[in-house]
Amino acid sequence: MKIDEIIKKSIEIPGISIKRGEFSAELILKERDGKGSMTFFPLFPGVTLAYIFVNSPAWTAPDFHDNGSMETGPLLLNYCVTGRCELILNNGNFVYVKDGEISLTERFARQQYVYPRRIYEGIEFFVDMDTVNAQSSWVEAEFDIDFHRLRDLYCPDGGTYIASVTTEIEEVLKKLWSLLDISVPLAIPQMKIYTLALFSLLQNLKEIPPSQACTFFTETQVDIAKRVEKIITSDLRQHHPAWELAAQFSVSETSLKNYFRGVYGQNISIYLREVRMQRAAELLTTTNLSVSEIAEQVGYLNQSKFSSAFKKQFNASPLEFKRRKNLERNTSN
Repeated sequence: MKIDEIIKKSIEIPGISIKRGEFSAELILKERDGKGSMTFFPLFPGVTLAYIFVNSPAWTAPDFHDNGSMETGPLLLNYCVTGRCELILNNGNFVYVKDGEISLTERFARQQYVYPRRIYEGIEFFVDMDTVNAQSSWVEAEFDIDFHRLRDLYCPDGGTYIASVTTEIEEVLKKLWSLLDISVPLAIPQMKIYTLALFSLLQNLKEIPPSQACTFFTETQVDIAKRVEKIITSDLRQHHPAWELAAQFSVSETSLKNYFRGVYGQNISIYLREVRMQRAAELLTTTNLSVSEIAEQVGYLNQSKFSSAFKKQFNASPLEFKRRKNLERNTSN
């Protein structure tokens, strides 16, 4: 499947627009619940690199079923720089790619790309096998890179591969990521060089790290974790003990905690504390509420404990944080 087809389908989705440049095409997500961008750089016929920035719980996926096509598409290689991304395996179970991990798969998201912690930054490669064979056969001839062999190594029988990257591969991926800081005309040749180096390394690893896709969660388990997240964040003034939540869903407390950690990558208490602190930071900079009022709104009855937790999170007291943000805002104006 060609990248142009994916982009064309994507901009049919409400909330997604496109900005075309001389060297790239940028999909822009703007919705009430979040925003994001995905910038595509065609490197070789059949090989496209995308840089992804998301601040949203989800990004609606293009629908390819209306033309009779399947969920499988080009070979997709993802590298997660920051955040957490949800993938669905062939058997319908869920796995998660986190910081410093790569995934290889031929499966598109069913309905949407899900980012459990909202923030996601990463790199994604789209490899259209047919186009590579027809127009980029020199890649195999000159560099001995065989994308069909790569697929068979990492995604046999249509599987999904997830693992932490090796040191060598991480160095190449970090160099690719750093190319965002230089001008595009200078970056393109280096993107091509490091892309070839990346796929060559992947193909020639002496020992492929075992896939972590074997650590999966069922749809029911993921649903429980997401419903728990909604309960604990819908009103930050409320406190919900884990045992109480577990009883509500008829599972053990240990199982509930495991489901939540599997989906969100953190214990319930740590996740909730970070949500509370982020909300407090927002209230400090957008309202005239006192520190004690903000503490109460995010679930702290003790202002001293709130201030201590806030300083631990932001390395500044609530009032210092507010003054600093006001100064930054006044300076920018």
